[in-house]
Amino acid sequence: PQGVVFKAKDHKKGGTKNVKVSYACEMLNAMVDEKYSNLQYHVLDKKTGNYSVEKRNSIYFEIDGPYLAMILPASKDEGKKLKKRYAVFNFNGSLAELKGFEIKRRGELQLIKVFQEGVFKKFLVGSSLPEVFNSVASVANEWLDVLDNQGEHMEDDDLVDLISESSVMSRPLADYDGQKSCPITCARRLGDFLGPEMVSGKGTACKFVISRLPLETPVTER
Repeated sequence: PQGVVFKAKDHKKGGTKNVKVSYACEMLNAMVDEKYSNLQYHVLDKKTGNYSVEKRNSIYFEIDGPYLAMILPASKDEGKKLKKRYAVFNFNGSLAELKGFEIKRRGELQLIKVFQEGVFKKFLVGSSLPEVFNSVASVANEWLDVLDNQGEHMEDDDLVDLISESSVMSRPLADYDGQKSCPITCARRLGDFLGPEMVSGKGTACKFVISRLPLETPVTER
């Protein structure tokens, strides 16, 4: 069976309520607990300094879904491990879960975020693998053209938005003394231009573009 429904008494509200349990998931957890538990897990009693030994297993499975699709990136190099990254889609085409991609992070290059926002939808277009690849490639080619012609057909404001990054300083600039990062450099230059009182508190919003030149200087200074 896929699942088992128990009818339990509700002692707070009265009556009964249904509790659904995934049979496959619970059987898997029971088997893992039986075969792979640590039978000699030592727990320290801070008051007495003594250890007690107990059975411990922190591996638990849960069944999610069903979903329409799950997209996982492949490694470009054989044997190289990847960070946890995936996109999960509901049957209506909406994103159920997104993990590890730049679109979810603060301070990433806006161009990458806009590209990912457009390309994720295309993974669901087509009835075969070649059709899906062509659908995804249409978005990739569009943004490759923007890179190749350096955005010459775009408005200046739109282009600057695409190649900029943003960050909010969680502390006053003075607290970052001796540290180096692009947002810190941006905040220092804002202070030089607008006055130190503008960056004296926390929450300074920094929006910046990293220049390619001069090549010999660190990225944090460009």
